[in-house]
Amino acid sequence: MKKLAILALAAGLSFAASAIPIEIPAPGQDIPKNGTGPGGGNGNSPDDDFFRLQNVISSYNTAHPGSPLPTPVNTGHFVGNGNNDQFASGGLSGFDYAVLHYGAGQGGTPGGGIAVYFLDGASSFTFPSSGLGQNGFGGFSSIVLYDGIPVPDGGTTVLLLGTALSGLALARRRLS
Repeated sequence: MKKLAILALAAGLSFAASAIPIEIPAPGQDIPKNGTGPGGGNGNSPDDDFFRLQNVISSYNTAHPGSPLPTPVNTGHFVGNGNNDQFASGGLSGFDYAVLHYGAGQGGTPGGGIAVYFLDGASSFTFPSSGLGQNGFGGFSSIVLYDGIPVPDGGTTVLLLGTALSGLALARRRLS
């Protein structure tokens, strides 16, 4: 039994290490920086980025109720500037989201774009050095990492509740 538990733990760790971040809402779909901060602001701060992150994840979860992403939390964030590959050899562990700023570049919107990534358990990743979305084709300028509160798995919750209720019913029969 111990060998099985160790094997399951090792498989889980290797899976987490090989996870690849996912751009939200979809690859190449960024949001414009200008006008998307609190009160329609254009700021580039952790609080402005958290506001944008909340909006993107809320919209995603509304569109995908069967597979929601964790709720972002604005605590313990990390701010990095000017180096898109600073997480190529680690440092993402413990975070659920990355919010990246890219310059407008040729064909982008004034102010550039904001790309949001769900890290999906990745511990390392090299983010694109230039924006891939319709708003920011320019170079990488900054990144902020955020935690998230996991969404309970509905199937597991129902299974645990059913098991508990069955146990209570069985205990009641034995006591009466």
